[in-house]
Amino acid sequence: MKKLLYSAFALSLTFLMQGCNEESSSTAPEPDSSESTALSSASIDIESSETVELPNYSRAIAVNKMLGHGINFGNSWESGYSITSSNFDPDMVYDYLDGYWSNSIQDEWFQIAKDAGFQSIRMPVRWNQTALHEPPYTLQAERVEGVKRHIKIANGLGMPVIINQHHFNELYDNPEKYMAAFYGIWENVAEEFKDFDNDSLIFEILNESRGKSDAVLAQMTDSAIKIIRKTNPGRTIMIDPGDFGKFELMEVFADIKDSNIIIDGHYYEPFKYSHQGHNTDCSNGVLWKANDQEALLKIVSDLKSYVNTAKRVFPGKDGTHIPLNIGEFGASSRCEAEGQDDANRALYIKAIVQTANQLDYSWHIWGFTGVGFDIYDKSTDEWYPEILKALALDK
Repeated sequence: MKKLLYSAFALSLTFLMQGCNEESSSTAPEPDSSESTALSSASIDIESSETVELPNYSRAIAVNKMLGHGINFGNSWESGYSITSSNFDPDMVYDYLDGYWSNSIQDEWFQIAKDAGFQSIRMPVRWNQTALHEPPYTLQAERVEGVKRHIKIANGLGMPVIINQHHFNELYDNPEKYMAAFYGIWENVAEEFKDFDNDSLIFEILNESRGKSDAVLAQMTDSAIKIIRKTNPGRTIMIDPGDFGKFELMEVFADIKDSNIIIDGHYYEPFKYSHQGHNTDCSNGVLWKANDQEALLKIVSDLKSYVNTAKRVFPGKDGTHIPLNIGEFGASSRCEAEGQDDANRALYIKAIVQTANQLDYSWHIWGFTGVGFDIYDKSTDEWYPEILKALALDK
């Protein structure tokens, strides 16, 4: 039965992708000779009066290809206090490492991920709660050394790593107050990690900006890039749109001039399905149906529309455009109601992965283990086989 479902799904997705490609490739009628002459003259006039130099995204494209098919090691280095907790003190400099949420990264996880076929690791980091809260915003030394050690383990296996500023909740709520700390932390991170090879480490500016920080996101991102460039001139940098990383908001970065950048968005649509049991109730009974043409087409049309936006807003030399990475996607592993099982999650994940692969996205599934969207069971030291198969890491 599973084999039949996967076959039907593959045929459906192929049909949908072909349909979208045919629709996007339609051409306008050829103009008559007089129109052609007029158009040619106009083109010559435009080119002679104003030549626009398109950015060269070749370095970012190469790095994005290296990242390939990756996985998040989450709920580890980015764990920490919720700002809504009664025992949270925003003026306190805390002392904890990657085990605050009882999900410390184990050294062997990197080899397990490598052996499964993953090509890179996204390793979220929360720096702000453990850093000095005033200039020079000194980072927790043990945290720096721990993150470095994990990067080196991954790099030793040929896997590049992405690190970021993750869960800076205070910044989202009050960017005016915490912007200086955000910049100061990046100045320190850039200095501490500058000696890592540019092929081995990528910086992601800010994870899932939302609320008040969205209003100043373009300014903060551009300023952070300039800070990083002082010590990391060749480092590839990822930038995330607002509203929790919605690709459709990427145009806010249109004025950023740096070309060694990748746009990183998160895709959890439909949210009611992907987050059931996480932020929504398991009893909602939402299942993913592999033969639901409308649902499949929504994924295809969404991911194609983001590529089209990138082509329109961020065109590059030789017909290229700024590269795209899906930094997070996945489905909650917290529900065990009838039908809400790993096989059903696998069908949903397969739909996103096949579409993303055809459109040349790199991606990082959320996540490895201990995140509520698990694809590996650390209690049994086993992958969820249906999901691992759906990721098609051997292709």
